[in-house]
Amino acid sequence: MTNLPQKSKYAIPLRFGLITGLLYAVLLFFRYRFFASNPIQFGLSALVTYTLILLMYLLTGIARKKELGGYGEPREIFQSIFIVILITELAYIIFNLVYLRFVDPAFWENLKTTSISYYQSLNMTSEQMEQRIKSFKDVDQQTKPMGLLKGYGFSVIIDSLFGLIFAAILRKKKPASLDILEKPKS
Repeated sequence: MTNLPQKSKYAIPLRFGLITGLLYAVLLFFRYRFFASNPIQFGLSALVTYTLILLMYLLTGIARKKELGGYGEPREIFQSIFIVILITELAYIIFNLVYLRFVDPAFWENLKTTSISYYQSLNMTSEQMEQRIKSFKDVDQQTKPMGLLKGYGFSVIIDSLFGLIFAAILRKKKPASLDILEKPKS
């Protein structure tokens, strides 16, 4: 009987990590390019993007569980999801550094301007507009290199909480009877 080569336990997370990171970059590009003219659309596109990324984390867990034969401990499933999270959030940082520094350095200023126009069309008071515009100053700081690194850590923690939930949901212990049948004691 020949032994088939074992797949690396990192094959699925690396593949899903690259796919999810690329998906994130494409979705960010579309959000920044086509949905920045309206703060409501911009926010909704952010929500849809994050939901799709979470779905990719879940699909990673499902693929890993399938690779394990339909049975998997939370630790084994979460390990794969965590690798995908690290790769995806790194893709987020790299995309934002490149896009906001080189492709469209005036992005936040343009978004602020279009948001003010939008708020004025809603007949908001100047106090309400000032409160909303104040958040743009925070975003500008968050998209500087040091802010992105801090955001990376925070995002990894938040995403990992979702990953732990997915791993707990997907866990399925191998029945003891299967262990006995597969590995008879000699």
